[in-house]
Amino acid sequence: MLMMRFVKPGLILLFCLVMGGCVTHTGMREEFELSMKNYNKMLRWHEVENAGMIYLEPEQRDSFMTSAETLRKKGVTITDYRILTTECLLEKNSATVLAEFDYYTLPSNKIKTLTYKQEWAYREINAKKSWKLKSGLPAFE
Repeated sequence: MLMMRFVKPGLILLFCLVMGGCVTHTGMREEFELSMKNYNKMLRWHEVENAGMIYLEPEQRDSFMTSAETLRKKGVTITDYRILTTECLLEKNSATVLAEFDYYTLPSNKIKTLTYKQEWAYREINAKKSWKLKSGLPAFE
């Protein structure tokens, strides 16, 4: 009887800790899904520079902005995208996305398709944790 008095609260505490861990991982996964979808939508809707400022790691932004400027000068227009695969490794704070983009470059109206591998990391920047893209833009030829 005395032992049950200590075991029951211990089990309740253990259950709460386990469930709290699941909530954290679920929240990270949902945050990743949202970041990944928003980033790709921004590329699709010609908001490449904004996507870079929001989702790129600070060390990668200059290179990304140079690539974004090149896309703009070339007249690249993204018409559609598809997420082919996602792999989210929460225990490693990383994720990989394989996306496919349809685009054309003026003056041609021929649609081309490009596969874009995205590497993501869950990082703390300025005391705020969020998903940041580690890989830059692909070369839209």
